[in-house]
Amino acid sequence: MKNLILILFIVSVFFNLSAQKFKYGYINADKVLQEMPEISTANKELEAYIKPINDHINSKNAEYQKKLEEFNKTKENLSDFLKKEKENELNRLQNDLKQFQLNAQKEISQKKNDLYQKAINKLKTAINKVAKENEYRFIIDNSNGQLLYSDEQDNVEGLVKKKLGIK
Repeated sequence: MKNLILILFIVSVFFNLSAQKFKYGYINADKVLQEMPEISTANKELEAYIKPINDHINSKNAEYQKKLEEFNKTKENLSDFLKKEKENELNRLQNDLKQFQLNAQKEISQKKNDLYQKAINKLKTAINKVAKENEYRFIIDNSNGQLLYSDEQDNVEGLVKKKLGIK
């Protein structure tokens, strides 16, 4: 009789555990982000920010091209000293242009991050709320495989530290 009760108890525990469903979800966060009105606004601001930078780059490039053409037309008639001076000037202009383009890329990237941050935070908040309200244990971004939400009860950090002997 005790064995029968024990078997019934084990079977009931097993069925309760197997009946427990864990919900996992996924989202293409990049796609959702691009559909948010805040991103449309941010993109317009970014375009307005980029235009004068591109205009400046185009102007500096035109200046360089003009001086290069002029040099190529007249270099045969220049003394070695003037030729060397003009070559140095062209090299400086070219290096300045490249450096400006690199700095501009960094600035544009930072500006984009700043403009997108509000929408990203709003999306993260919405994902967390959906996960909690609908009892999802994990939500994964299927566009990049990043874990966007996990239930704290699934955190195994303490167990791993214990296994490694870390306190």
